[in-house]
Amino acid sequence: MANDLSQLASRLANLERRYTQLARTSRLAYSSIENGAIDVYDEAGSLRAVIGQQPDGTTGINPVNAPPPPTPAQPAVTSVYSGIAVTWDGTFTDAIAAPLDFARTEIHASTTDGFTPSETTLRGTLESPRGGTLTTPAEQPLYVRLLARNTSGTPSTPSAQAGPAGPARVVAQEVLDGIVTEAALAAAAVSRAKLQSGAVGPTELAADAVAAGKVAADTITGREVRALSLTGDELSANSVTAGKIAAGAVQTPHLAVGAVTPDQIAVGQGTNLVPDPGFEGAATANTIAAGGAPWSLAPGNRTGVGIRVDCAADTTTYFTLPLATVPVLAASQLYLGVDILVSDDLAAQGVKILARWEENTGAVLGYGVAESTAPIPGQWQRITGQVAAPQGCTRAVLCLEVSAATSGWAVFDNAEATPVFGRVTGGARAELGPQGLLLYDENGDQAVSLVTGQANYLTLRDGDTRVAAIGSTGDASFQSLNVAGTLTLGGDDITTLSDGPRGIIAADWMAAGVSTTTGTEMGYVELAFDAVEGRMYRITYDGSAQSSAVGGLLVLKLRTGFAAAPLVTSTQIQESRYPLLTAGRQRVRLEHIADCTTTGRIRPGRNRLLLTFNSTGGPTDQSISLYGASGQLGHMTVEDLGETVPETGVYNAGGAEVPDPPVKSTRTYKATWSGSYANRSGYNTYYASQLVGGYYSSNNGIQAALVGFGGTLASDLSGATLLKVEIYLYANHWYYASGGTAVLKAHGHTTRPAKFSSDQAESKTVTSWARSSGKWTDITAIFDSTTFRGIAIDPNTTNRTCYGKFDGVGQSHPPQLRVTYVK
Repeated sequence: MANDLSQLASRLANLERRYTQLARTSRLAYSSIENGAIDVYDEAGSLRAVIGQQPDGTTGINPVNAPPPPTPAQPAVTSVYSGIAVTWDGTFTDAIAAPLDFARTEIHASTTDGFTPSETTLRGTLESPRGGTLTTPAEQPLYVRLLARNTSGTPSTPSAQAGPAGPARVVAQEVLDGIVTEAALAAAAVSRAKLQSGAVGPTELAADAVAAGKVAADTITGREVRALSLTGDELSANSVTAGKIAAGAVQTPHLAVGAVTPDQIAVGQGTNLVPDPGFEGAATANTIAAGGAPWSLAPGNRTGVGIRVDCAADTTTYFTLPLATVPVLAASQLYLGVDILVSDDLAAQGVKILARWEENTGAVLGYGVAESTAPIPGQWQRITGQVAAPQGCTRAVLCLEVSAATSGWAVFDNAEATPVFGRVTGGARAELGPQGLLLYDENGDQAVSLVTGQANYLTLRDGDTRVAAIGSTGDASFQSLNVAGTLTLGGDDITTLSDGPRGIIAADWMAAGVSTTTGTEMGYVELAFDAVEGRMYRITYDGSAQSSAVGGLLVLKLRTGFAAAPLVTSTQIQESRYPLLTAGRQRVRLEHIADCTTTGRIRPGRNRLLLTFNSTGGPTDQSISLYGASGQLGHMTVEDLGETVPETGVYNAGGAEVPDPPVKSTRTYKATWSGSYANRSGYNTYYASQLVGGYYSSNNGIQAALVGFGGTLASDLSGATLLKVEIYLYANHWYYASGGTAVLKAHGHTTRPAKFSSDQAESKTVTSWARSSGKWTDITAIFDSTTFRGIAIDPNTTNRTCYGKFDGVGQSHPPQLRVTYVK
């Protein structure tokens, strides 16, 4: 007994030790997420985060549905040259510190008092929760409000409004006589060594600029000015200009630390040689000031600031604005580009961005130009081109220009002048630039063109033999082709070719005979096959019959056991009768055509058929045989005729007037209008007729698109029975190179509306849609022939998997609608 108690106590102690170890072990110590994600919910059941694989195929932690962040404190707004400076001190009105999911603070500005922040009022962001200062261009006083956002995109309540504040102006009264005083010029700032021979001549000194009492004998000679002989009192307003001081007259030690800041130095961004390419900084303000009255700031392409030129002139005038002077070598190439917007009344030879090629002396050697000679009024468009510097060139002056103009205006934005790497001439070589990659063979011919904005093609060679090519229009030639995935022809999945007739799918040949006597039904041949719903089949028997006596009828019957074994008592689905007019052999035949339905005579899955025969009405001792023999084989076949053909005939007793019989028709309609809508709201003129759907950035928000089909579509479908509706769309771009997802709906607009709307909640989602591919999509389930006249692309999500562009009316692969109906 004592031994049993001892063992029991030992086992209890062991169990207690194991439980303690188990309680201290992490519950996920040996767990993992396999090709999925963990959803995190709060106590109210709201989704807060997705950990693991995201819907777009990436992996990470994606917070969603977070509560709004606290409200930022009211900003401070001050005037600066050509704009305003907005400062946020990093505090909040309803929180001590920034939340842990803080993402950024948005700065919104508007000329309207009491405005509500939106995508159109966004001027910039501060990414640090400690605050900061942002300078934004302005031409008139602005009101400012702040908006905080967290990592899941949820906005805060807008801050209290600040302002208005407008840009600081430099006026002539601010430059007065004596603005440069003795204190402003440090001792010996202008020395004898710094004034070159003849630097100050009689015309350079204004009347009374040097008083008699201030000039010692022989102080000013024909060639020099003694050190310290000129003080602030001796220099009258404007008497010494930039052109009057020779090189080196002002030494760098006399520039205080911080006197020159990045705003005062015009530099390019990255490889772009254009200073301030977005035209939103001090460099642009200085450039416009130098250009004079025709040039000014204006709203840019969708957001930001652009440069405007007013082109009203009595005679044809070249309006040219230099942006920068950059060093270049002969044969160097530049890629030029700029966004332009012109007025309806612009009369000009061309709108352009150019490089003026110059020598060291300033002599002009020529021009490299990217231009549009017929820009579309009221619509932003981009002009681009690649240019090469001529021999002897040492520098390029980058300019905006409207050539030979007399009226109207133009706005420029997002200028670019980027070097293209690679030599211009020679044999085998490579060129790499913003457009992409060009490779040349030893003969100087392009072998590979992988660039934007012009033809793309690829040639592959085996030694001197060209073995494969992809042409600039998408044509391709190969020695052989192996496709592991989907292959399409004209937008149709090639597998749909199997929707057509598939021919004989089951057969039997008869070389032996079977006999029966009058009145007794006898089975002859059983034949089985597998049927598919929605397809049509023809069952045929063709053979020979032999009768022992004249008289009566031969009756052929086709019976089915469906999936079970057929008997002479099974369901009869067809019959043929032949008079026995002679005692001997005659040819007989039975044929049956039916579609496959779940309740029909031919049903989905296995079907077992039995051909039977007997004679009726003949002599009582009559025998009859079905047989086959060498040279007289009979056969029974099952043939797949393709998709089910609807019944469209009507009874007509000998030519009587009856209503026209219905006819199955398939017609294809081309789109008559198309367009995109920013923020699922107003029509977006920037994309013209192109179809854009999904979210790329806050500039346009979540976009949607509409395409409509006119012509005879409405009249054709009136009173018709729809069998199938398909839409053809060509996806020329997806956000991800791997393709994207399209969400399609139907709408009833007969013309392009000014505002977006889609008439139905149901949608058709198409996944794994490749770039640069067109396909036909079956939308029968979402299309009502009495209501809908077009298709909407409306993903209504910020998931960039759904961001794509499709060809619209007037482009290479416009949308089409293919409708099959009975009417």
